[in-house]
Amino acid sequence: MTKSKTVAESQADFGQHIVCAQQVFAHFADRLGIAPDVALRTASCFGSGLGRADVCGCVTGALMVLGLAHGHGGACSRAEQRSLYARRDAFTAAFAEAHNGLLCREILGYDLTIPEQRALIVEKGLFASVCAPLVCAACDMLEDLL
Repeated sequence: MTKSKTVAESQADFGQHIVCAQQVFAHFADRLGIAPDVALRTASCFGSGLGRADVCGCVTGALMVLGLAHGHGGACSRAEQRSLYARRDAFTAAFAEAHNGLLCREILGYDLTIPEQRALIVEKGLFASVCAPLVCAACDMLEDLL
C-alpha cells in the first residue's frame, strides 16, 4: 500500500503548478514501476478537466493508474476487458457519488474556462479547499481497486 497523500502535500504541489492529474498518477508511479518524472510528464495535460472544466484531472489520473496496473497492451480476452472496465466503472461511480459528478464545473460549481468564474474559483480558494482534498480522496479510492 502506498503512503496516503495529505492535503498539505497536495496544496504544496498545486503551489508548484503540479496539477491534479499529475499528482494522482505520480503518487502511484513507484508502485507501477515508472519514474515519477515520467508520470508527471504523462499526466501534465490532463489537469483542470483537460483545461476545459470537463472530466476532473483526479479522475483521468486515476484511470491512468488503473490502466497501467490492470490494462492490456494489445489483444485481450473479453473477461480481461470486463475486469478492467469494472474497476473503471467502480471508481467513476464512487467518485461521482462522493463529489457531485465527474466534471470540474460540477464539482467546483463554477466553470474555470469562463474568466469571471475562474476569478471566483481563485478568490474563494477552491483549488486549495476542494481540489487538494479531492486529489487525496482519489488516491485513497484507488487503493481499494488496485
